[in-house]
Amino acid sequence: MVRFSFRKGLRFLQGTKIWTLLKRTATCKLQFEHEDSGDIEVLTEQDVYRRWSDATWMVDESSLGPTKELIYLATPQDLRSLKPDEQTEVKRKLEYLNRAQQLMMETPKGFVCNPERLTRAIQVIASEQGDKAPPSWSSLWRWWTAFRATRCFSKLVDRRCRNHFKTDPVQYSVFEEVVNEVFLNKQRMPGKAVAEGVADRFARMNRSLPLDQQLKPPSKSTIYRWLNTLYRAVVDRAREGDSYTERELRIVTGTLKVKDILERWEIDHTPLDVLVVCRITRMVLGRPWLTLVIDRKSRMIMGFYISFHAPSAYSVLYALRMAIRPKDELVGSIKGIRNPWPARGLPGKVVVDNGMDLHSDAVDLFGLEAGIEIQFCPAAHPELKGAIERVFGTLSRDLFHQMPGTVFHCVDERRDYPSEETAALDIDTVTHILVKWIVDVYHCTPHKGLQGKTPLFVWQELEGKRAFDLPAYPRQLDLMVGQIATRTLFHYGVEYDHVRYNSPILGSLLERSREKLVIQIRVYEHDISYVDVLMPSTDEYIRVPANDQEYCEGLNRHSHLLVRRQVVKRFGDEWTQQQLREAKAEIQQMIADALRSHKTAKRKKAAAFSMQDSDGATAARASEAMDQALQPLILEKAPPLPVLAQSTLLPKFNISTQSLEMA
Repeated sequence: MVRFSFRKGLRFLQGTKIWTLLKRTATCKLQFEHEDSGDIEVLTEQDVYRRWSDATWMVDESSLGPTKELIYLATPQDLRSLKPDEQTEVKRKLEYLNRAQQLMMETPKGFVCNPERLTRAIQVIASEQGDKAPPSWSSLWRWWTAFRATRCFSKLVDRRCRNHFKTDPVQYSVFEEVVNEVFLNKQRMPGKAVAEGVADRFARMNRSLPLDQQLKPPSKSTIYRWLNTLYRAVVDRAREGDSYTERELRIVTGTLKVKDILERWEIDHTPLDVLVVCRITRMVLGRPWLTLVIDRKSRMIMGFYISFHAPSAYSVLYALRMAIRPKDELVGSIKGIRNPWPARGLPGKVVVDNGMDLHSDAVDLFGLEAGIEIQFCPAAHPELKGAIERVFGTLSRDLFHQMPGTVFHCVDERRDYPSEETAALDIDTVTHILVKWIVDVYHCTPHKGLQGKTPLFVWQELEGKRAFDLPAYPRQLDLMVGQIATRTLFHYGVEYDHVRYNSPILGSLLERSREKLVIQIRVYEHDISYVDVLMPSTDEYIRVPANDQEYCEGLNRHSHLLVRRQVVKRFGDEWTQQQLREAKAEIQQMIADALRSHKTAKRKKAAAFSMQDSDGATAARASEAMDQALQPLILEKAPPLPVLAQSTLLPKFNISTQSLEMA
């Protein structure tokens, strides 16, 4: 069976003329264009069906495209699907028809259109049923002509419009013109503008008409009622754009099928809905960025990375490094965590955003080296990473919105809450709270997408059925966050960003050849005190320290480049190491002063230069800071909890004392 539907490009043949469907208007009409003359004709669907049924227009099958042979099965509605009052009315009509047929068939002529005989039959039926408002003979005959061919009850359902509104064609045509001019554009004018435009249009039309021929404009309620009946897809495309309309009107016919854990990871970034303070000065730094990794099959959170830097390829790499590593040491360093975090292993596919900052050699090379497929989602399609988008919402509602200093989801939700005044958590505390929430709350809470199972249960159920791949050498995970560069080896070693690195093992390479040797190195953003050098003979990396450890100790690359710019600005190209150390001390003092600044933007920038991030917070020394934050608690006396999380595990914060309290 060949079927057609109203889609752009559909053609109808009228003899030698060809009419092409251009678009559907906001008032649900269809606009056709004559192929030769270019004439435009706007018709309703009923007009088109009428021309098609009487063979005035014939469908051009060549315009149907790949869907011309589409066949589907449809089942008509049954009597029970009608409203109760409609069911009662249909039963009443059936009783009249069945009884009238019996009475009329007793006569010689049978059931024919005879007003007198039909009227007598109706009177008999009405008296039998006690109906005080029987139908007329014409109504009964109309019911019979609709019913007799198919004997289907649906032919007796009243299809008439019952709102008693009659549309004036002049009023509606003016309304259509104003809607096209005022309403259907990117300015997104309100319905009030349409009502004013219609009133103004009628006022101008009435100026040239005599008093007895004045046109009556539609009321505001009528205009708003017409606006509510506009075709949504057309209105949204004109006002919101194609991408928004496609996203809002997309049809979901199924979900992404992932068969096993580690098959697909999703990564995304979001700013935290909480203000973070400095570790030292306790002044507000701003909202850090969170990069999160989630396993699609089990909904297990694999790892994360928090920093004040804007999301980049290296944010993804730092988060992946944590995701791949076992978490036993991290969980053991934080007191009060009651459940395991067994997430680890190399994934098969990693799905990331399509930002230009992620289309870098760092991410692509890591994927090639680790045997991981890197998939970039199209822009403006968050539904392709639906699992992690949902986690962000849960994370904000259940955790960050309960923290002191939260900014909530939006200004309207925040209202008069004093976020800056109540902010009390530094990045170490936020990181450790996030770890506890992930392990003891999120992983142990039944998930709707897992048929009521918890992420921890699904992971433990599937992990025994597969082998986990991990890097044979743990230091390879440290190398993955390093930037690759090539440098020529000299007697003083190698130089990167005006810092020299050398060691006896590296110097031994000079003894092998007189030619200049170009070697590959890995440099790191968080520490410039060392680089990793790829040895040409063994194809292995060795760690080479900086020659000037006094200067490089505790210095990250952002601060070092700031020191370099300051030195060149003051001393030009002729500078000494002592001047470099002096500039480093001055820059560090400037960063310390900036952390105490009254401007949040300056403090946030200083926090980025000082590399305050979750990577440092998850180190062994950061557990001491968490011990101090949890000092008022006596977690050893808490009763053991089952794996299933309870609502009492959610962190609660006493804003008045600005101290962390966990129930």
